Amino acid sequence: MHLGDGARKLVGERVELRRHVRENYHLYAEWYGDPEIWHLTSWAPSPLGRSAVERLFEDREISQTDDSFAIHIRGNDEPIGVISLMNKTEANESADLSVIVGHKDNRHQGYGTEAIDRLLRYAFEELGLNRIGLSVFEFNEEAISAYEGLGFVEEGRLRQAIKRRSGFHDAVLMSILRSEWESNF
Repeated sequence: MHLGDGARKLVGERVELRRHVRENYHLYAEWYGDPEIWHLTSWAPSPLGRSAVERLFEDREISQTDDSFAIHIRGNDEPIGVISLMNKTEANESADLSVIVGHKDNRHQGYGTEAIDRLLRYAFEELGLNRIGLSVFEFNEEAISAYEGLGFVEEGRLRQAIKRRSGFHDAVLMSILRSEWESNF
């Protein structure tokens, strides 16, 4: 198994995943700085500023353990989100999933779910990974439902691991194995 540069573009039915270009970093900064996206997805203590987001994606470009893409509606130049395999390890044939859909108008349309589905195919078929894990906050019920629909299963919780204005909340740990993904076909 080789976890090298991988594909330049992954094409799905309605979305395609393309490698990042610096011209889109300003959009990423808007998304990662959005309080709603931060609330639902981020372990950071507050929404990220532009320079921190630019550094994050510059680091992802050269990382040997991150495999990151912009989510595009097929045929559109401007991305609608970001999806990544983080902490890829050849020794354990595993990685962690991270995904956000940035524009409000593009949420709840199934684009994120399709992007995850396409990334799973890449992870299992092209990279030869065995396990994809993720963490999701317990109050992000829509995301949990989407992950379950794709075949992810809950494997545990980090109790009261995330603090928001409403108090402390669990982070739900979920994963999908190649054998489970293959049986979903």
